[in-house]
Amino acid sequence: MSVSGYALAILVAYIAWRVLTKARSPAKATPLAAVAGPAKEHWLAGRPMTNLSLHCTLGNLLGILKDGLEYNLELYRRYGGVIKVYGMLGVEQLLVHDPLALQHILVRDQDAFEETDMFIETNKLLFGEGLISTLGDQHKKQRKLLNPVFSLANLRSVLPQIQPIADELVERLKNVVASKGDYTEVDLLPWLRAGTIEYVGRGILGVRLDCLNPSQANNYIHAICNLQHVALKVLLLRPLMPWIVRNIPLYWRNKLVDWLPLPALRELRDMAWLMERSATDIFFAKKAEVETTGLMETAVRANSSTQEKSRLSDAELIGQINTFFLAGQETTTSALARLLWVLAQEPKAQARLRQEVKEAKIAHAHGAEGEEQTDWRRVSLPYDVLIGLPYLDAVVRETLRLYPPTSMMNRVATRDALVPLQYPIRSPTGQELSAVHIPKGTNVMISILGANRHMHVWGPDANEWRPERWLTHGSETGAGRDMEFGDESAMALQSSPGSKEKVRYPGVFGSMMTFFGGSRACLGFKFAEMEIKQILATLVSNMHFALPSATDAQGMRKEIYWRIDGLQIPVIRPPHGDLQTSQIPLDIRLVKDEDFL
Repeated sequence: MSVSGYALAILVAYIAWRVLTKARSPAKATPLAAVAGPAKEHWLAGRPMTNLSLHCTLGNLLGILKDGLEYNLELYRRYGGVIKVYGMLGVEQLLVHDPLALQHILVRDQDAFEETDMFIETNKLLFGEGLISTLGDQHKKQRKLLNPVFSLANLRSVLPQIQPIADELVERLKNVVASKGDYTEVDLLPWLRAGTIEYVGRGILGVRLDCLNPSQANNYIHAICNLQHVALKVLLLRPLMPWIVRNIPLYWRNKLVDWLPLPALRELRDMAWLMERSATDIFFAKKAEVETTGLMETAVRANSSTQEKSRLSDAELIGQINTFFLAGQETTTSALARLLWVLAQEPKAQARLRQEVKEAKIAHAHGAEGEEQTDWRRVSLPYDVLIGLPYLDAVVRETLRLYPPTSMMNRVATRDALVPLQYPIRSPTGQELSAVHIPKGTNVMISILGANRHMHVWGPDANEWRPERWLTHGSETGAGRDMEFGDESAMALQSSPGSKEKVRYPGVFGSMMTFFGGSRACLGFKFAEMEIKQILATLVSNMHFALPSATDAQGMRKEIYWRIDGLQIPVIRPPHGDLQTSQIPLDIRLVKDEDFL
C-alpha cells in the first residue's frame, strides 16, 4: 500500500472508531431531548438513506447546507425559532433564528458562545492572525484598533478615490456590448469579482491591482477568487483541523497533505502559502512608503503611536490584508450579482432606481460649484447623497435581507446556558418552551436566512422581495440611518421594518442579520454598503439589464438558479449549464430614453 493509502486508511479508521464508540454507548436521554427537530438520518452528513421526499424525511446538515433554501424554510415553518438537528457522527446541534435567543447568544451572554475551534483554526491556517482567526482579548484588541478605519469621516474621504473603479467597470462592459443598442449576453460575475477586489485594494489598503484589466494576470487575485470553491471540496475535513493542528507538527502535516489522495487539499495549502507571501509583500511595501493612501493607513498610524501592549504585531496586520480581501470580495460580489439579477426581472424597479439616481446626479451637478457637466452619467455623488437615496437604499436593504450572501454562522457554548425565547416552541411531547437549556459544548448554528425571513418579525410577506417596506417606515430621505459602527445595534429603531412590538434582531445593518451582530459583527459593513451602492448606481446609470434570452434547439430558455451552499452561488440549469459552475449571464445594453420613468 502507498503512503497516501495508509494516510487515508488512518483517517477512515478514525471515523469508524468514532462511529462504533457512539453506537456502543448505552442509550440515554440526550441533553437536547426537549427540543423538537427532524429525525436523525445518515450518520455522516444527515443525508436520508431512503428515497422518501423532503416533506417525509427532512435531512439534516446536508439538507441545511447543500442547496438548502426550501429545506430550511420548511424547517422554520415546522419547528419555529430553535430546532434540534444532527451533525456528523450524529452529534446533536441547534439551528437558531429566534430574535431574543440571538440577542442573548450574540450580545447579552456572548462570553458563553464563541466561534468554533474548527472555524478559528481553519481560518488561521488560511489567512493568518486576522479578525476572523482570533478570540478573546486578542480579537478585542484588533477590533479596537481597526474600528476607526471605517468611520464615516474616513468613508466620506475615500469615496471619491474609488469612484473611478465603478467608472472603469462600466467602460470595460461597454467594450463588450453591441454598439447599436442590441442586447449582449455577458457573464457579469468575473467583472463584479474583479471590481470588488479592486475596491478593497484601493479603498482599504491603498494598493492598485488593475483587476479590471483582463491582460493583468495575478496569481494572488486568482487564489482569493477561488479559495472558497476549493475549500468546499474538502469541507468534511474541517472538523478534524483543531485536533490535527494541536497534535501533529507542521512538518508532518505538510507530509500528510502531500501523501493524501486529495488534490484539492494540496491546492488549498498552496493558495494559503501564496496569499501569505503576497500579503506580506503588500504590507512591507506600504510600510516603506512615505505617503500612503487607503483606509488601512489609519490603523497603521494608530498602531505605531499606541502603547506597546496595545499594538498589533506585523503578523496580525498582515492577517488583516487577506481577511479584508476575502471578506470584501466574496460576499459583496454575491450581493451585487443578486441585485442585478433581481433588477433584471423587475424592470419597473430598475427604471425607478435609474430615475432616482439620474435626478440626484443632475441636482448635485447643478448645486455644486465647479460640478456642472454635460453628461449627468459622469457625475459622482458624494457619500451622504449616495447613502441617502431612499429607493436605492430600499432596493439594497431588501435584497440583502431576502438574499443574504452568507446564510449561516456557528457558535459553540463554552458553558451551560439558559436562553430565553421571544416566540415559544413546542417540545416533541407538545410542551410549550419559553427558554432552552444549552449544555456546554453544544454547537449552535445561527440562521441568518431564518432571521431575515421570520414572519412574526417581518410580516406575512417576509419571503417576498418588496423594497417598499423600507419606504413606509419613518422618513423616506434615508437621513439618520447612517450611523457609526455599533449605534444601530444599540438603538430601538422601532419605526424600521424588522422591529415589531419592540422585537428586533441584534443586527448592525438595520434590524436584519446579514452583517451579523454583537462583538463579531462585520466590521466593514458600512464600506460594503457604500461600495454596493456606488457600483449599482454607476451601472444602472449607463446600462439596462435583463434576464438571459438565449434558447436551445428545443426552445428552452437559459435559466439562472441560485444554490445556497452556505454562500449563495448563481449557476445555470441544464441543458444550458451544469448547476455547478458559478456564473451570472445577463442580457445587457446601453441605456435608452424608455428605460426611465
